[in-house]
Amino acid sequence: MNIQKSNLGEIMKKNLKSFLILLLFGLFIYSRADATGFGFYLGLSTPNDQINNVYNSSKLDNGVYDMFRQGTKLGYHIGAKLRVGMSDNLYFVGGIAYHKFPQTTIDVKDPTRNDTVIATLQTSQNVIPITAGVNFFLIKQFIGLYAVGELSYNYVSSSVDYNQGSIPLSISKSPTDSRIGFGLGAGADFDIKLITLNLEIKYNYINLIGQKPGEESKAFVSVSLGAIF
Repeated sequence: MNIQKSNLGEIMKKNLKSFLILLLFGLFIYSRADATGFGFYLGLSTPNDQINNVYNSSKLDNGVYDMFRQGTKLGYHIGAKLRVGMSDNLYFVGGIAYHKFPQTTIDVKDPTRNDTVIATLQTSQNVIPITAGVNFFLIKQFIGLYAVGELSYNYVSSSVDYNQGSIPLSISKSPTDSRIGFGLGAGADFDIKLITLNLEIKYNYINLIGQKPGEESKAFVSVSLGAIF
């Protein structure tokens, strides 16, 4: 059953990537050239407590050792996006971003030896979402208020450093995953003629499709400030 679920997730990821490519092509054909903008943004990323679960488990070495993770620290991000007008209030938005979550600590303990710490892992996590979605404007004047809805293809990479103790651990020092997720949020545009300033807050759920058995939900909230030209 787990193998079937994993294969289904991989098929869905491949199909969704193909759909997003076709969607991008179609939207460019039917877009309004006078309502197209390109922007850059940066900001803070607040993670849930599963972002630094780099092995998607609370066990290590086939369940022999326990892992105890510290809470993930506040991260940051930078990105770029393309906004294409489809109507007066509806815009297609596609983009790519880089989210960096600082180093955290994972203690590896041996439960057969009174939870003795046998190794301490230092980990940092990077999330690169490629997104496609819409902005729907509720108000569009000098100040524009809009809702955000999007799908995301997320590349999740981690780096792990540790000093090997008396017991060797068979672990990957650069685990990577790819997952499909979504983002929901709201934003505001401030039109100052030459450029448009942009403020956006968004909830990002990064592993809706493609989860491994036992993998917990991973998400973060991003607050971005940027400019659209």
